[in-house]
Amino acid sequence: MNQRYLDYANYNIWANNRLINNLQLLDNALLTKEIIGSFSTIRATIKHIWFAETGWLSRLNEKGWEAQKVTTFSGINQLLFKEWQTTSLDFKKFVKQSDLEKLIQFEHNGMLFSIPSREIVHTVFNHGTYHRGQVVMMMRQLGITDIVQTDYIEWVREVKIGNA
Repeated sequence: MNQRYLDYANYNIWANNRLINNLQLLDNALLTKEIIGSFSTIRATIKHIWFAETGWLSRLNEKGWEAQKVTTFSGINQLLFKEWQTTSLDFKKFVKQSDLEKLIQFEHNGMLFSIPSREIVHTVFNHGTYHRGQVVMMMRQLGITDIVQTDYIEWVREVKIGNA
C-alpha cells in the first residue's frame, strides 16, 4: 500500500465531510436552485462527484462501470450525503487493500485503455477537488459567505500536523 494514496483518500473524505457539514446547514431549496456552473445545481454537482467515485470504484473492482444507484437516486439531500460518504469510505478501503500498480483495462467510446489503478485513483480524487471548488463558487453565487476551507493544505495543518 502506498501511504501517499491513502493520505489522499483520507484528505478526500475529510474535504467531502467538511463540505457536507456546510451544505447541511443550508435550506434544501438552495441545493436545487439553478445557478451557473458545470452542473445547474449544487445537488447535481454533488451527484456528479458521487457518480464518478461510484463508477470508477466499480471499474477498479473489475465490475465495469456500474453507477445506477446514483443515476436513479431521488432521495433527500441527507441520504445523498450519506451515500456519497459511504462511497468515499469504500474508495479508501480499495486504496488500502489493492495493488495500485495493477492495470485496469476497459473500453470507452470504441477505444481500449490500460491504466494503472493509482492513476485512476489520483484522477478521481482530483476530480472531487475540482468539483468541490465549483460547489464553493455556486454557494458564493447564492450569497453564502460562511464556507469552510477544504484545501489540501488545510487538511495537512488540521489533521496531519495536528496529530503529529
